Amino acid sequence: MIRVYFVYEDPMDESGINLSFIDVRTKNPAEAIDSVEKAAASGKLWKNLYPADGEHPYILLATKMMYLDISALPRENEPEMMLA
Repeated sequence: MIRVYFVYEDPMDESGINLSFIDVRTKNPAEAIDSVEKAAASGKLWKNLYPADGEHPYILLATKMMYLDISALPRENEPEMMLA
């Protein structure tokens, strides 16, 4: 499992940007980052993070992403936020 950390433009935040993460069921970091980019472009990522907020546009800053392989962590099967 890969945890992808990402920065996005957030109109609701004072600074205008925000940092978050999502877990992706893969062991391939490139695939995980690609999945997050595609989910952001389709709107699925934002619906996952903010299910009740369909009014505010969030824009992923694709150059500001990092990942961490969390496969070996003991709570691997209990991710906080999962991208299918």
